[in-house]
Amino acid sequence: MSPIVAPHGPLPKIPKDFGTIQLGALIYNEMDLLDLMGPMRIFGEEMNTLDIKINFISVTMDPVESSQQVKVNPHYTLDNAPKIDLLFIPGGVGDSILVDYPERISRIKTLAEQATWVFTVCTGSSALALTGLLDGYNCTTNKAFFAMVIPRGPKVNWIKRARWVQDGKYVTSSGVSAGIDAALYIISELVSLDVAEQVSKHIEYTWHRDAAEDPFADMYPHTRISI
Repeated sequence: MSPIVAPHGPLPKIPKDFGTIQLGALIYNEMDLLDLMGPMRIFGEEMNTLDIKINFISVTMDPVESSQQVKVNPHYTLDNAPKIDLLFIPGGVGDSILVDYPERISRIKTLAEQATWVFTVCTGSSALALTGLLDGYNCTTNKAFFAMVIPRGPKVNWIKRARWVQDGKYVTSSGVSAGIDAALYIISELVSLDVAEQVSKHIEYTWHRDAAEDPFADMYPHTRISI
């Protein structure tokens, strides 16, 4: 496990004549609301000019309730979800409903293998790590939960200091609001840097464009770097 942020880029571009990008966001009870809705605000922003459709995918068709008491209705279940172009996995204390069920991890693996891009926030990376697809890749997660997540992906190169990390088609980000930074990075790669900056200004958000800018890593013993 390296304390140095991994080099990144370029993210796979949108193939010619690709059509509408189908974004599949996994949702579950006690997910973190900002993990989910921060990036969705970025991807759903009209001025980003990205042709994208957001689909919520859950274990059942029942509404799910975030840790912040906001309910979200799924469009599909893991069993009937269509092919997804951009797979998104948020984190949250309720992620056991994904990580504790091998059949659900297997379905996530299939969706991730078919996807052109895969994006996680917080402990969402642990569900993806359990598929084995991240083995050998540079990734990160919420620094508060490093000790819990690492055993789920012992062959992953977990990066201690990173707001987000991109390696191949995988973009993994740190905790909560870091997902907004990573989503803006994805927009900058798939559309343009100018559009990403316009979106960040429009939502009055200061974008952490430097992936290595991660002051929150020093708050936790597993990611703190002693000088």
